[in-house]
Amino acid sequence: MTARNRGKLFLGLCLAGFLPGIIYANTGSREYILSMEILSDAFLEQYADAERTGGFLLYILAVRVSLLGGLVLLGQARRLRRFAAGAVLLWTGFLGGLFMTAALIRLGPAGILFCMAALLPQAFFYAVGYGIILWYFFSCPEGRWNSAKTAGVAVALGTGILCESYLNPIFLNIFLKTI
Repeated sequence: MTARNRGKLFLGLCLAGFLPGIIYANTGSREYILSMEILSDAFLEQYADAERTGGFLLYILAVRVSLLGGLVLLGQARRLRRFAAGAVLLWTGFLGGLFMTAALIRLGPAGILFCMAALLPQAFFYAVGYGIILWYFFSCPEGRWNSAKTAGVAVALGTGILCESYLNPIFLNIFLKTI
């Protein structure tokens, strides 16, 4: 499989998960989304103030490292690598569709801005870090893991964790002040 085809496959799998996420949010869980407090003003303000608490970085670090550890463990099973990568891409697309639709349901057009504020800038770094791993999973057995890939994943995910812990709450504060 060529690199171009792998890129198309990655995008296709994400989009294949995105549409069911939108459908699920609009049909099966619409009432639940409207009743929950996850995107309420009080919740958003509490999340935006999270950088003032020292435990937020540790929380984000624990969540991201556990996700990385689970993915790496799945990748150790040679026969599960491509399945695991595909499942991660489908699930990411599904959650993206669900998240965007939930934000639109709860916040209206401002939900799109909320999604941007909630995902930037860390999403870029997470996409790079996890993308290296998923690309490797799809390129096996031809591809080889090396120290450059390890360093790339560590730098990208580390930067993403720092951005999510310190910059993201600032972006959410700006968002909350503008709506």
